[in-house]
Amino acid sequence: MGENGATLLQLVTAASRYYMIQRSSAGQVLNTVERCGAYLTPRFFGLRDEAVCALCLDAKCKPLACRILGWGSVNAAGVPIRKIVEFALSVNATSVVLAHNHPSGIALPSQADIAATERLSTALDAVGIVLADHIIVSDEDFVSMAASGVYRPPQSPALPR
Repeated sequence: MGENGATLLQLVTAASRYYMIQRSSAGQVLNTVERCGAYLTPRFFGLRDEAVCALCLDAKCKPLACRILGWGSVNAAGVPIRKIVEFALSVNATSVVLAHNHPSGIALPSQADIAATERLSTALDAVGIVLADHIIVSDEDFVSMAASGVYRPPQSPALPR
């Protein structure tokens, strides 16, 4: 395949990702794990490297902003906690759902994922923001660390369940 063909394939993948995001973003209330997962999964479509995404929610679980904040390699990605906290504060979020992908594996949390989730939860809590969940995406599947019992979010009346 030539350079033009490769470029076309990249554009098709990016356009498909954009379409899927727009289709899943229609002013939803993201108050369940299923809704959060459905909202976040398209953001990782076609990505070959790990990416970390923060979904910021208001008190009614409506999305304020959602952004990929960091990139990694095929099997690791990291984002400074400060960057996530600053992003959440900049949009006046009351809660955050963190998400990242496992492009070459299964959507199960590693020990590093669990440790990073706990550190982020502590940092967000210090500024009055709740880390509601950490969702791991692989292909079109996702796992909620909160729903699977790996992460226990602080209690709040308006958290995705």
